[in-house]
Formats: sequence, C-alpha cells, structure tokens
Amino acid sequence: METNSIALDDTEGDVVVVLVEGEHDIYTVPTLRDRLEEARGRGGGVVVDLNRATFLDSSVLGALLDARRHAQEAGTGFAVSVGAEVEPGVQRILDITGLVPVLPVVNGREAALAAVRDDQDLSSPG
Repeated sequence: METNSIALDDTEGDVVVVLVEGEHDIYTVPTLRDRLEEARGRGGGVVVDLNRATFLDSSVLGALLDARRHAQEAGTGFAVSVGAEVEPGVQRILDITGLVPVLPVVNGREAALAAVRDDQDLSSPG
C-alpha cells in the first residue's frame, strides 16, 4: 500500500477492513468516504484500521462518525482499530475530541474485528 492511501481488505469475509495509511485531512476525506461507502455496500461490519495512520484531522473524524451512524442504522457493526503505539498525530485528535468510546476505538485489529462481530450479533434478530 502506498503512503497516504485508503484501501479495502475483505479477506475477513463478514467484516470489511478499511486500511488508512499516512496523513489524512480534508483533501483525502472524499476518498475515505467513498471507501467507507463501498465497504458498507458489501454488507456486514466495517473496521477502520488506523494502525498505519500518522495524522488525522477533524474532517476524517466526521467521516468516521457518519460511517458509524450508517452502521447503527443498518444494524451492522463498526469499530476503529489503533495499534499499541498510536502516532501522536492520531492520538491527539482522538484525545481532544473525546470520541474514543463513541466510535468505538479499540487496540488492535483482532479486537476491532471481535467488537464488530459482537455488535452485529447483538443487532441480529433472534
């Protein structure tokens, strides 16, 4: 994956992972929104993997909040994954906004996948 890229990984089957790498701001948000919509269109849950992101601005968080809202409306899971060592340019915006529990943000891709699957199970009828 190239620097400052946004790509989809659907190898998990029931959850599409949106891989976000590098710096992202108002200029890359349209691409992020397109990838989030594409991921949502594939059905199932969505994990946004920020493990390789180095900077995010508030417009990126707005796109993530919109994606979370869409997931809630559709009854599918949504989570954001960060690594054990979160880049300062990512951690700062998460801390300032207080959105860690809202999105939700979890440490590690596997934990995010589990959170999405649990969320989907709770949303499923019966």
